[in-house]
Amino acid sequence: MPRSALAGMQEILQQELRPWEMNWERDFLGTCQALRDAGAQLLDADVSDISITQCTTTGLEAIAFGMPWQPGDEVLIPRDEFPSNRLPWMALSARGVVCREVTLWDGQEALPPRVPTVAVDPEQRLMDAIGPRTRIVAVSWIRYQDGIRLDVQRLGQACRERGVHLVVDGIQGAGTTLASLAGVSAFASGGHKGLLGPQGQGLLWTSPELRALLMPSGTWLAAPSAFSQSGVQEAPLVPWATDGRRLEPGSPSIVNCRALAASLTMLLGAGIGRIEDHVRALQQQLLDALKDDPFWQTDAARVRCLVDHRRTGPTLCFHYDDEQAQAVTRLLALGEREGITASTRDGFLRIAFHGWHDAADVRRTAAWMARI
Repeated sequence: MPRSALAGMQEILQQELRPWEMNWERDFLGTCQALRDAGAQLLDADVSDISITQCTTTGLEAIAFGMPWQPGDEVLIPRDEFPSNRLPWMALSARGVVCREVTLWDGQEALPPRVPTVAVDPEQRLMDAIGPRTRIVAVSWIRYQDGIRLDVQRLGQACRERGVHLVVDGIQGAGTTLASLAGVSAFASGGHKGLLGPQGQGLLWTSPELRALLMPSGTWLAAPSAFSQSGVQEAPLVPWATDGRRLEPGSPSIVNCRALAASLTMLLGAGIGRIEDHVRALQQQLLDALKDDPFWQTDAARVRCLVDHRRTGPTLCFHYDDEQAQAVTRLLALGEREGITASTRDGFLRIAFHGWHDAADVRRTAAWMARI
């Protein structure tokens, strides 16, 4: 989290020590609106389509639980999705909605599973799976374990042509990768990864067409007009806002809102496109350093093909097998002692870069990986 975000949090907390001096329009409504404004700039979207959420999951739940489902309706999700983009859809079975998991490439379901290469076409697999009762296709923009990046523009266009809404979990790429909402109906992200905000604060973008279908959150902040402190409320012609506030889950933490808005302002100042190019250059440097490493060279070649074809986001995911797992575990422990933090998921070592990393970080990472 950047220092500007910490400073914003401290400012709000200092004001909370004297709450009678806080200004409703400036410190509450203004703080929330500043976050919506920054979120709209991040996604190159209309601010009226932005909702403040707690995290990726609450954004996806607003859609899953707000849709006017009919028994027999269907949601498609990729196989092996992160629980945030799996459990909300599975919970709809109580309403008679079917959540169907789609295998994205041959061998994905095998034991051990086949590792994805540049030859896979997950978008086509999902498009081929769309049926007459499919209402939503819900995907991770960038998969959390193997790092595969989906072409959401291509998938979104196909969904639109079929009258299906594409819902995107964007947390693995937001803040480091330029997002396009063309063909997308919803984009949800928590703020604590690439957006550099605090845990427990996120954003949701929805298209007006999808949002009009969704049941309002029912909170007091989802009214058409901002709540007045005068004690006299304007009688609305309709009970709910039509903009993104319609889906907001009640009073947000203005401490978190101020922090995430500050982080987004910093990222926007740097330029998401510049950050993406910088990250890609660092990834190429790491792959160059690993091309002759006896342990990593084979999978580094696979990952390089994915990077070259823009099938990855900010995280490079290197595969290892069960026999190599203990060596990778020891490598992680060594990294922690030397100030290098990485993680593993489902047989992949994940190495992520952001805008503040540089060539020296790449050299340290390569030297560390070579010590396996």
